[in-house]
Amino acid sequence: MEKKSQVTRDRYILEIVRGLLLSEVAFQEIFKKYKEGRLHFSDIGIWIDDKGHSLLYNLKEQCHSLFRYKGKKLTHKNEWLLDLVIGSIFHEAMKLRENIYQMEVYQPKYLQYKSKVGRSDYEKDYLQQFERIILKTKLGVTEGMEETRSLFQDAMVQLIDLFKEGAKNTFLVRFLLENLTLLQKVYGSKKAKEIFDLMFKKGFLDAYQVVGQSYLQSEHYDLSSNYFLKALKMDPYNHDLQFLLNFSLGMNEYFRNAYSKSLSYFAKLTPLKLNRKLKKEYLRKVEEVCNKIFSELKEEKGLKGARKAGSLVDRIRKCYDELKRSS
Repeated sequence: MEKKSQVTRDRYILEIVRGLLLSEVAFQEIFKKYKEGRLHFSDIGIWIDDKGHSLLYNLKEQCHSLFRYKGKKLTHKNEWLLDLVIGSIFHEAMKLRENIYQMEVYQPKYLQYKSKVGRSDYEKDYLQQFERIILKTKLGVTEGMEETRSLFQDAMVQLIDLFKEGAKNTFLVRFLLENLTLLQKVYGSKKAKEIFDLMFKKGFLDAYQVVGQSYLQSEHYDLSSNYFLKALKMDPYNHDLQFLLNFSLGMNEYFRNAYSKSLSYFAKLTPLKLNRKLKKEYLRKVEEVCNKIFSELKEEKGLKGARKAGSLVDRIRKCYDELKRSS
């Protein structure tokens, strides 16, 4: 039950990180348009709205759901603070949205009224009030932009603390690797690399291995082989990585019914010297698969392939015996 709860929490953390990064990138574009004088109300709909479909609304709700509605469970200071900051960004954005709407929709009407204002006292009063409203709204947009920008900057710094604690969250590590471009948009290439160095002792190398193992455990062999290959390029003499890569490639080819390729990859496993427990765990699976290949090819009279599979099974069993004797 505790493990299931942790998995749920890890997924929530991932969604919060995703939402915060996407919201920051969206705001960068909004801020740029604002500075260039070409921002329109329609430009901010995906970022913030009053219908509950925007990035910031979903982010706020996800954050509250994880950090605020926890019953009797205590919330860590960093979690409480992140929830507060995200809530503040949302409400600042809502005020900003309203001010932008007023500037776009009502300012032209106020200006039109100014050219046609009559001589009555109430019309003159209206004009003064409208001018005050527009002035206040302009100031609100300026202050809102700067305030929101400042909050996002602080949130991005705090997010790094969340990353430091997230090395065991495989969902998060997967997301960061698979959305490296997004991470770089927010932090820049150099800082993005530093984030992985903060999370893992060996930076990208460890991250690739963590994600590779994660995909391997869930039997996504095509994806695990992709990440083990990335890791192996960084550490080409690592026998554990060589083993896991060839195992993943072999399993992937097996499920593609490419038995010859599968056996070729599996044949590379037995000579490698590595962690006994790791080797035994995966060799059992390889033996099982090779026996299936042997039986299937034998039935189909693919004698050459069957002999190759049978020979590999014998080698694996010998490998077992050697591991037992040395343990």
